[in-house]
Amino acid sequence: MLLERQVDGVILASTNAQKNGDLLRRLQSQGKGLVLIDRDDHQGLRCHRVVTDDEQVGRLATSHLIGLGHRHIAHLAGPRLVHARRRHRGYLASMRQAGLTVHDGWVVEAGFVEKDGYDATLRLLTQSPEVTALFAVNDPAAIGAMKAAWDLGRRTPEDLAIVGAGDIAHGDLLRVPLTTVSWSREDLGREAARLIIDQIAAHPDGPFKRVVVPPALRIRASCGASVQADGAGTPVHSVMQRLS
Repeated sequence: MLLERQVDGVILASTNAQKNGDLLRRLQSQGKGLVLIDRDDHQGLRCHRVVTDDEQVGRLATSHLIGLGHRHIAHLAGPRLVHARRRHRGYLASMRQAGLTVHDGWVVEAGFVEKDGYDATLRLLTQSPEVTALFAVNDPAAIGAMKAAWDLGRRTPEDLAIVGAGDIAHGDLLRVPLTTVSWSREDLGREAARLIIDQIAAHPDGPFKRVVVPPALRIRASCGASVQADGAGTPVHSVMQRLS
């Protein structure tokens, strides 16, 4: 529809980026500007990207739980997408840095929706009842994990501390407000708009840039930590890298 209306460019924020290869190549073949938001898939595609540091997302969440004294920390891993894999790497890196072993069964594959988190956490806590903390690949999965813990008679955060990712809308209004790792949507949108305007107006053939909006921890009740007045991490500025 947008191509039929002869738009000059498209900013795409898609939850199913792996399925969009043909569409993206079609956009490029017609000379349209293209920016991908929060999607680092299709590495062979030459376009602007605005993303967060997903490995740092995993590091922040896991290191926070380690700092609270947890040693039996599990991870609800997402589907086989590049962003989920990077969050998983961040979890593993923090565990290794702290000298902690990731035991069999502590990493459970889940999806991005609440039911995925619920089902995965039922399996996790049934097989590995020693787990006391959990980093979920995103907030909906974390919310599902919370419900599963309650249904198994485990309280959050007293029996199971939980940290998500993405800072979903109204996550602070849950019965137990959700600790999460967040990144600025405003910065994502601002950088994407700047890049596509520049591409259309002056640089249709590049150079293409990858803008990284750093994540920050948002501490709420679900992790069991004392919450500061604003419950927020320290704001940080974007980092820009040129693509080769």
